[in-house]
Amino acid sequence: MTEHIDPIPDDLPTCQQRLRSLLERFHDLERQLEEFVATTVELERSYACLKEEYLALKRLFFGPRRERLPEAPGQQHLFDNDAPPPPPDESADSAPAEEVLPRKRRKGHGRRDIPDHLPRKDVPHDVPPEARVCDCGREKVRIGEDVTEQLEYEPGKLFVWRHIYPKYACSCCKDGVTSAEPAANPIARCLAGPGLLAYVMVSKFSEHLPLYRQQDVLGRHGIFLARSTLCGWMAQCAQLLRPLVELMRQRVVQSDVINADETPVRVLDRTRNSTRKGQFWTYITPGDHGYTIYVYRDSRSRDGPAEFLKDFRGYLQTDAYAAYESVVLESAGRIIPVGCWAHARRNFFDARLNQPREVHYVLGLIAQLYDIEDTIRLLGPDQRKAVRQEKSVAVLDRLEAYLREQKDGALPKSKYGQAIAYVLNRPEEMRRYTEDGRLEIDNNTSERTLRLCAIGRKNWLFLGSDQGGETAAICFTILANAKRYRIEPFAYVRALLIALSSDKVDLESLLPDVWSAAHPEHFLQYRHDEAEAAANARRRRRAFRRERAKELSSTI
Repeated sequence: MTEHIDPIPDDLPTCQQRLRSLLERFHDLERQLEEFVATTVELERSYACLKEEYLALKRLFFGPRRERLPEAPGQQHLFDNDAPPPPPDESADSAPAEEVLPRKRRKGHGRRDIPDHLPRKDVPHDVPPEARVCDCGREKVRIGEDVTEQLEYEPGKLFVWRHIYPKYACSCCKDGVTSAEPAANPIARCLAGPGLLAYVMVSKFSEHLPLYRQQDVLGRHGIFLARSTLCGWMAQCAQLLRPLVELMRQRVVQSDVINADETPVRVLDRTRNSTRKGQFWTYITPGDHGYTIYVYRDSRSRDGPAEFLKDFRGYLQTDAYAAYESVVLESAGRIIPVGCWAHARRNFFDARLNQPREVHYVLGLIAQLYDIEDTIRLLGPDQRKAVRQEKSVAVLDRLEAYLREQKDGALPKSKYGQAIAYVLNRPEEMRRYTEDGRLEIDNNTSERTLRLCAIGRKNWLFLGSDQGGETAAICFTILANAKRYRIEPFAYVRALLIALSSDKVDLESLLPDVWSAAHPEHFLQYRHDEAEAAANARRRRRAFRRERAKELSSTI
């Protein structure tokens, strides 16, 4: 369909009027086009932000949690453990296409020996009498035996202590009856002994076994205990352990460095038909003699860290949550904030799909910072500071300069723009770990500690009340410190309950680092060996990456 065009008039005034009308129409169309272009650009920006949110939610529900970049097919990666295979020899005769080469069988890790302290029970397996007769008619003589050991298990056993108190009285006079003093008990007139109480606590807060499941376990032994009874036992045990937790809290506040983080938990509310949200806060002092503290609060407001840190003076490493920033501002320089590069790296990793080239360059610089940390992890504070000032500061300068160049071109609401703002809004905090060798590059220590609570709430789902949250915080504190110092938790909790139930108790001797040194038989050596093996494997991978990078740089 063609548009009708009016004929050109002969007189000049009419032509001028026609030209003016065409110019006005042209300007109207130009303005409409500009509005359309502006609307399209805004829609493209909104689409990009919504796409990032969709991909982030999709990864949250269905994707991997590790921040690992995929490799291209056939690409030899610098992170491989072993050296790359040599190129194939073209001169050699290749195998026929239809022939399938056999797979090389992987060598196993071997079986560990069963410890000698476990009791042995012999189970004889003799041959029948008729099989012991030789073909010549003579009876075969036993010349030896083969012994194989098999690890077996019997369910935990319940037994009863019968406390016997003899009574004495004089047969002549009536001076009264003499009897022994009652034995100290963690809970007065309680049916459970310290071993059963320790078992329930470790099962609930370390092995994440809810009380209703423990009720079924005890029921298999013919013992029925109401859940309310088990809850009451845990509350009274927490009150018994509170002085030790308070001593550890004082030591944490008196330290120079604290790592802090928080995680939500659902709390049953009797005033409504649903649960509400509470918070577990964790405060950790690094080092060989540091402690881990759990604190329960009914909200995520700044009142929680403000109360705990009111007497603290030193470095506070967090994830830049506004509550911590408010506490730092009100401290008037008493608290010095320290940033977390793990959170910064996570933000850039989430933005890698829309800005792949820029984000991968930033992730490469952050990887250099972590490579430096791997090389100095076993050094002292002064040596770590010297290496950071020499190497890490230069990388941070390059990274900050690049992010300032990228800031103007990045959409503020996009993942990439938010990741840039996270770093540039607190540049001094992100660099502060280079000023003191006692500081870490990230706040992953507190996040790993909160796993104890995060895994547990997937099983018991919610807390019964705020009082139950305080009980759980005390129990989590005791068990988190036992895990930190690789102490067998049942032995430690049982020893604490027995010691704290007596009149004279030395709290200093019950601190986890002191108790572990005094009771080496309860040290979990296999946990220590696993951690050492994992650390050595990481160091080997990092060393191989550095060697490969040097080789590639020399060939370029």
